[in-house]
Amino acid sequence: MRVAVRKLDGVESVDVSLERASVTIGLRPGNRITLPQLRQIIRNNGFSAKDATVTAIGTVIERGGKPALSVTGTDVVWLLAGSNAAYADAVQRVEAPQAAPVEAAGTVAAPANESQPEVLVLQALKAVGK
Repeated sequence: MRVAVRKLDGVESVDVSLERASVTIGLRPGNRITLPQLRQIIRNNGFSAKDATVTAIGTVIERGGKPALSVTGTDVVWLLAGSNAAYADAVQRVEAPQAAPVEAAGTVAAPANESQPEVLVLQALKAVGK
């Protein structure tokens, strides 16, 4: 799997741990790799894709009356969830729209099926300087 993931443009590092049943993938800033792409490679190599811990830059937007993150440089939009200060900040950014980019960190669960939208459960949200 390490070789297959390394072939993607934008991958900086890959650490596979069979003991922990995990893969840590470091991506270069500005990459255009998506979680569905990574999950497909993982499945193609005989493993099951689980939750992903991510950090991404984007803009908080509104989707169906709720906050979402539009990931910079991609077509990816994650619905945002949580019950902490980071999620409260995202809600405020929807209520008083701000075009300033943010760095969002949290967990994206593997969707039960491909037609479900991905949800980022926020752990942290902070403004990014221009």
